[in-house]
Amino acid sequence: MSEITDKLDELEKRVAGIKDWKQKYEAAKAQWEREIKKLGKMVEASNKLLESLRQFLTLAPDAGPGRPSTQTINLKEKDLVINLTHEEKPVNMTTDTVVGKILFAASSELPKDGFSEGALSESLKERGWNVGHSTLAPTLGGLVKDGYLIRLEGTRPSRYRLPGKQKLNLTPV
Repeated sequence: MSEITDKLDELEKRVAGIKDWKQKYEAAKAQWEREIKKLGKMVEASNKLLESLRQFLTLAPDAGPGRPSTQTINLKEKDLVINLTHEEKPVNMTTDTVVGKILFAASSELPKDGFSEGALSESLKERGWNVGHSTLAPTLGGLVKDGYLIRLEGTRPSRYRLPGKQKLNLTPV
C-alpha cells in the first residue's frame, strides 16, 4: 500500500508542477500580448503623426522658409523627388577682423598646398598684424568648422589649406 501512496504522491507532485508551469506560461503569454498591444499602439500613433506631417511636405517654386507652398504632393501616389541646387556665393571680408587677416594671408602669401599655424603667424607679423596663439588657434578651428579652411589629416603640427572651390573677395584695409 505504501508503494501506491508513493506513486500517488509522485503523480500529485507532477500534476502540481504542470499546473505551476501552465500558470507561468499563461502569465508570460498575457505579458507578451500586452507588450504587443503597446507596440501596436505606438506604431499606430507614429503612422498618424507621419500622416499629419505629410501635408507639410511640399514642393513648389514659391515655397521657402516661412512660406508654405501652394502645391502639395500626395506621397501615397507619387515618388518623392528632391532636386538640390547650389548657388555659389563669394565670401566678402576685410582685414579689419582676425578672420579676414587669416584668410587674406592664406590666400595671398602662404603655400596653396598647406601651411602651419606658425607659418601663418609669421606671415601675419610681417604685415604688422600681431595675432597671438590664444586667438589664432581657436579662430583656425572655427574657420575649419565653417568650411573656410581645410585641416590636412595626419600632419603634426596641424596644417591647413584653403578649399579649392571657394571664392574669397578679400580687401586689405
